[in-house]
Amino acid sequence: MSSSQTTTTNGVVVITHVYPDGNGMGVAGVASTPHCLGQTVFSVLGSFRAGHPKALGTVQIMIGLMMLLTGIVMATAPWLDNIGVASGIFVWGSIIYVVAGSLTVAADNKLNKCLVKGSLGMNVVATVTALTGIILHSLDSAGIMLYCDNPYYFCQQYWVRSQGISGVLAVFSLLEFIVSICVSSFACRAVCLCCHSTPESMVCCTGYT
Repeated sequence: MSSSQTTTTNGVVVITHVYPDGNGMGVAGVASTPHCLGQTVFSVLGSFRAGHPKALGTVQIMIGLMMLLTGIVMATAPWLDNIGVASGIFVWGSIIYVVAGSLTVAADNKLNKCLVKGSLGMNVVATVTALTGIILHSLDSAGIMLYCDNPYYFCQQYWVRSQGISGVLAVFSLLEFIVSICVSSFACRAVCLCCHSTPESMVCCTGYT
């Protein structure tokens, strides 16, 4: 038959249950309640906020919007000789960045295991997308596919403008890559700590008021 033991340490009451096994030896288990479990999970997920996800998520949204607008401007050029524009990454990549940033901000506002996992998944996708964007925009900045059949003076102006914008997009992609990795690392740590926190390993303490 189980028995309870109560100990007091520095004004904190710790309640433990002792369960006897077949050999008559007592095995101590820590009492836990759903309220305590919820508080512990919330505390573990709180480590996600250490990385300032709201600020990082806002940066992701701004990067996505700026890259979308810049890509639209480049898409209106008279010659479609830009790999980044031809691939459409300025559209679907920007959507991924905005969604990842929105989930990150939502996970910070309403700390929830599902939202943190969603933020982690989308930021992993955003990391891969940003790496792809870095490669494509770097190739465009190097002038791999530039073509122009106008007089050299006009072509030179077009080339400089196109390569400059591609360089800016490459910098934006690099920034998104760094931000996504940062968010992913904090989200991964919070989710892993939460998953490894079992009721058996949690201590429910009640302090005196």
